[in-house]
Amino acid sequence: MKLYKGILLPLGAACLLSGCSMEEPFLNGVETQGMLKTSCLAPTLTNTEGNETKTRADVPTTDDFQVVITRNGSRAPEAEYRYADMPEVLTLPVGDYKVYAHHGANKTAAWEEPYYYGESTFAIEENKITDEVDPIVAKLANIRVTIVFHATLASVMSQDSKVEVKVGDTGVMTFTGTETRSAYFRYVNQSQTLAATFSGTVDGDRIIETRTHEDVAPGNHYRITFRMHGIDDDDPGHISGNIIVDTSIEEVNMNQTVDGGGDDPILEDDKRPTQGGGQDPDPGLDPEDPIVTPGSAPQITSAKPEKDSGLVAVDLDKVNEVTSDIYCVLNVTSSADSGITEFKVKIKSEKLNADELMGVGLSDELDLVNPGALEEPLRNLGLPVKVGGMKNVVFNITGFMPLLGVLGEGDHDFELTVGDSNGTSTATLRLHTN
Repeated sequence: MKLYKGILLPLGAACLLSGCSMEEPFLNGVETQGMLKTSCLAPTLTNTEGNETKTRADVPTTDDFQVVITRNGSRAPEAEYRYADMPEVLTLPVGDYKVYAHHGANKTAAWEEPYYYGESTFAIEENKITDEVDPIVAKLANIRVTIVFHATLASVMSQDSKVEVKVGDTGVMTFTGTETRSAYFRYVNQSQTLAATFSGTVDGDRIIETRTHEDVAPGNHYRITFRMHGIDDDDPGHISGNIIVDTSIEEVNMNQTVDGGGDDPILEDDKRPTQGGGQDPDPGLDPEDPIVTPGSAPQITSAKPEKDSGLVAVDLDKVNEVTSDIYCVLNVTSSADSGITEFKVKIKSEKLNADELMGVGLSDELDLVNPGALEEPLRNLGLPVKVGGMKNVVFNITGFMPLLGVLGEGDHDFELTVGDSNGTSTATLRLHTN
């Protein structure tokens, strides 16, 4: 009531001095005014991730949106606030208004910089309080791109291999083989082409391959998977000289609406396993993958390869023969609020012993939460590192396969110990090379 009284008194004084005609917007040169209850400007967020749900920590709240009020189509702000800092009531001159709500900087190109935007209109009437406005629905307004390297390609491409992504005329980002983050690009009208160029050495051959995608749109996630074609039909374990790096593009339109503020849950934590950075689903995941039961210890399961890939998933209940079509990927999931707190791997191998591992800068005991000096060698092998706090991790040891093949026949066990606040789980991936 204190706010209303403070606003109404000057309005009343202005009316007494001017005669207070209800018909004229200006009285003796003084513009008539009304009020706006700012709670009706609370934006709701369309978290456009399709089935790639995000946690509350990833989603901006209503409080953090910037709210800009403009008059009669002008872009010059009549008022501008962070939503949480807005007064309960604003006094504004009589007229028609547009309100914009946005979150983020809408950069030309940047890592993990989503930009959300929404708008609405309202009118201010003399000596009245406007307390209803058409909902401000904020949507992802820039373009998200994620690059995935298929396991077969990742195992034979050089460490300097990369993909340069260009959206429009100015937005450019470079993805290395270990990059798991998404890049976000500003949408520019009339500049709607996405080009992804792979460059690197694949099995000794220098490859440069570009794929383009037209009509890219804001609010879409373009997930580009690079694969390798060129396997010798007579010898599936051998790559022929005719190597082709090919792509597939998954376009996800984002249209899942959630409440962006208050204490209500926004979105459930994503139960789907993700790449080491904890951001994007692995291409080999299947909708039927098991979901972790809340309160249970971490779950370690075999990941399903991409359909029609010709790859075969490993089985945690038996010894797996290492062949050209093996898919050495495990999914590790945690239901604990604080995520994974322990992730250790012990390698027991007849041939890949501590001395051999030391020769390539590794150890037979790995700590993926606190990798220490082994962080860079582990990244180079495509293993996730610094996974503490993550709820979904993909453990992909495809990078070990060439090393195992060189060492000849033998048995190799990868013993995983994963813990969180709910408990500890163990699993052993057993492999055999001929």
